[in-house]
Amino acid sequence: MTNLNIEKKQVDLVNESICLYKTCCHCLDLHKRGTLTFSEVEEFVDDRGKSCLYRLKQMCHELFRNTPGAAYKEKFFDITVGYIFHEAMKLRECIYQLEYYKPQYNMLISSPELTPAEKKVIREFDALILKAQKRLNEGLKEVRTLLKDLVAQVKDLVKIYRNNYLMPRFLLENERSFIAMYGKKGYQDLLDDIYDQGRTTLIFKAALSYLGSEYYQVARSLFQKAIKLDRGNVAARFLFLYTSAFNCYFRNRFSMAKIFAEEALAMPIDGHKEAETYVQSLRDLLPDLAKEMGRAG
Repeated sequence: MTNLNIEKKQVDLVNESICLYKTCCHCLDLHKRGTLTFSEVEEFVDDRGKSCLYRLKQMCHELFRNTPGAAYKEKFFDITVGYIFHEAMKLRECIYQLEYYKPQYNMLISSPELTPAEKKVIREFDALILKAQKRLNEGLKEVRTLLKDLVAQVKDLVKIYRNNYLMPRFLLENERSFIAMYGKKGYQDLLDDIYDQGRTTLIFKAALSYLGSEYYQVARSLFQKAIKLDRGNVAARFLFLYTSAFNCYFRNRFSMAKIFAEEALAMPIDGHKEAETYVQSLRDLLPDLAKEMGRAG
């Protein structure tokens, strides 16, 4: 598995964890209102690979099971997901019994045609339905507790994957989801834990991530925000000009691209590695710009 594939899978794992949190909270809310159905539970957990919990469990197996390099917290997360899956599958069975068998039981119990032997079976059904209801309530309580543990562990995964070049972009794109999970302060605390300047660094790193994928317009906008937050960020200033040059180039605004490129190359950027990486490609752009401008007369 290449490094890029691993980084993509790590981000997918965190993303599926967010999906699990949202789906589980939705199911808990429906149960509280007395409207939870088997079809809703199937979105949360199933054994056929269509639910978010099943997908997350399989992701954990692929990344962490029998993987010597897996971190302790990754393996701990794997176990937590496994326990949630185990408990949720039991909930699924209880919901099925209550949704499909209980209505039929309620129709039979009042039938005048019941024989003594059938009435005895009905009493057994009654005990099973009561047991299913009790197990459902207890199971939901356990899943709620385990979900709280999992949400805390997602923070640990984000910290482990802080150097994943896709992670800053993901954190920024999913800001609302993280705030829903941790609150505004909790989300800010997470950023402060993993980046030296918190959100300011996040925006700069997200811009670098978009630049690495050649999304020049998005990267340009984020570098501009990074400059506003940190006026002394020389690399952000250079890369804002760099992305502006390429953004203009691909929009056939060659004279503007040349202005941005020359201004960037005139900057003193010694010691700023993020900027130095892109100097040569900017120099290589200038001859192309000259040709394009020559064609345009």
